Amino acid sequence: MKTVFVETSQFNQMLSYKPYAATKTEKKKVKYSLLERIKDKIGDRWNLFKEGTRQTFDMICFFGAELGFFYAGDDYLAARHEISTKTIRNRFKELEELGQVIKVYRRAKRCNGRGKPIYLFVNHAYFNYWVELLGLNLNDFHTDFQTENTEIPSGSKQESQNNLSTYSIPKKQESNINISDANKVIQYVVNRVQDTVNKGSTIKYLSSYINRVVSSLEKQAIYAENSRLNAKKKQLQEELSTNAMNLLGIQKRKPVPFYNWLEQ
Repeated sequence: MKTVFVETSQFNQMLSYKPYAATKTEKKKVKYSLLERIKDKIGDRWNLFKEGTRQTFDMICFFGAELGFFYAGDDYLAARHEISTKTIRNRFKELEELGQVIKVYRRAKRCNGRGKPIYLFVNHAYFNYWVELLGLNLNDFHTDFQTENTEIPSGSKQESQNNLSTYSIPKKQESNINISDANKVIQYVVNRVQDTVNKGSTIKYLSSYINRVVSSLEKQAIYAENSRLNAKKKQLQEELSTNAMNLLGIQKRKPVPFYNWLEQ
């Protein structure tokens, strides 16, 4: 099976995407939907699993409810549910063979090799989006998965299109931009790419240029959001500190004025 890597920028984009299940009720609904599909595939053997194994399946479905994937480590899950890491690996491998998840790997920063695994739930509404974002070729994964999700029944062209996939690809999150003349925008982008090529850049294709621009904008958005959250957290801490001092009757110390003796 081919090893598929997820770059750091792609992983950050996945984490920053709007959750499919936001409320507690929605999360429970998605979690139980994923869990029931797993139980159906495992069949009667489900009742033979240890309680810790069943709890592990429950937890990973809960983790995957929002975005359709999980990346909890084997050691963490094993310690949490008092089962061995070998059991965790065997059960996750079985999920792959049953066509319930596909496994990709984060790119390791130090050795540029294989890092921690990420498991994508096949039956989650965001699955096709991650396939598109990561550029996955589903033929690289298990045959059971291919048969279940990519086989097109015989029939008319319209029927084939309707049966091509049972998943709905969510619309990409875009900024609200009013474009009065799309042709001018397209021509502007083409000109920018051409200027970049003339300056000796390694970018040769329009798609590569757009991908870099989009990736840069996404990083800026994530940085801005983190900055906003940090500022809000700092403000809250200052307010709590002020309220506590007021309740205790403690006055905030005034800063000691600086006096430059060298000027005397």
